[in-house]
Amino acid sequence: CNLNVIGLGSAGCGIADKLVQYPQYNVYKIDVGLRGLKKDGIYAMPKQKSVEAYESNCPSMKNFFKNVTGEVLFIVCGAGKISGATLRILETIKNCQISILYVLPDIELLSEIAQLRNKIGYNILQEYARSGLLERLHIVHNPAVESLIGSVPIVGYYEKLNEVIAYTMHMINVFKNTTPVMNTFSQPVDFARISTFGTFDEAEKKENLFFPLDNIRERVYYYGVPSETLESDGNLLKSITEQVKSSSDKGKIKSSFGIFPTEYDQGYCFTEVHTSFIQNIKKSS
Repeated sequence: CNLNVIGLGSAGCGIADKLVQYPQYNVYKIDVGLRGLKKDGIYAMPKQKSVEAYESNCPSMKNFFKNVTGEVLFIVCGAGKISGATLRILETIKNCQISILYVLPDIELLSEIAQLRNKIGYNILQEYARSGLLERLHIVHNPAVESLIGSVPIVGYYEKLNEVIAYTMHMINVFKNTTPVMNTFSQPVDFARISTFGTFDEAEKKENLFFPLDNIRERVYYYGVPSETLESDGNLLKSITEQVKSSSDKGKIKSSFGIFPTEYDQGYCFTEVHTSFIQNIKKSS
């Protein structure tokens, strides 16, 4: 069963665009000035002057989403005025299992009005996640992603960030729907629904999260290991279990892992972390 992906605004549509290449997703895009047909999942939103106007004048999208059932990933950045339509759109698909990917911009580059706009949406969606109205809220912070991938040219800046975010999220989804050769997975902590994801550098033993989540309650590691290594490396399991144990902060954080065979030459590891605590706005420093 495919996952429905809805991108709202330029950032939401940018990340959604990167998922079109994978057959696992049905992608819908909503933004001002989009060209294309509604039957192809493209909705050109009428331009409004304010975030309030986007909320009060949001068109009915029941027909646009008539085929949307089951799991939905809704992608939005709170800095844009169009984010004002978020709650109205979510109301239309409230019978689905909705998770949100919230893109937190570099706050210091926003105007005071945009900062306030972002803060309101950010806090409301976190409360929705905590209350169980949302399945999960993943937060990604553009400066954190940028620091992970190193210097990024101005031309293609957001495209590169969107690519990394979409690929990481996609690979975690793939692993969640693949049978591991070994795992210690268990039922996730039900009330820890505010999350982020990232990568783990095995050589440096360093976790690179896409948002510096505070008060982590749960960590999950997804190890992609070349099939040849799985058959020959006698120390691999010990190395992984030691790493996962060390990440549990002496048992205070629930940590688990899955090991998956890959056809790549090099191994890699993705991580997903969860908390039940409201997260403050992070400065880029």
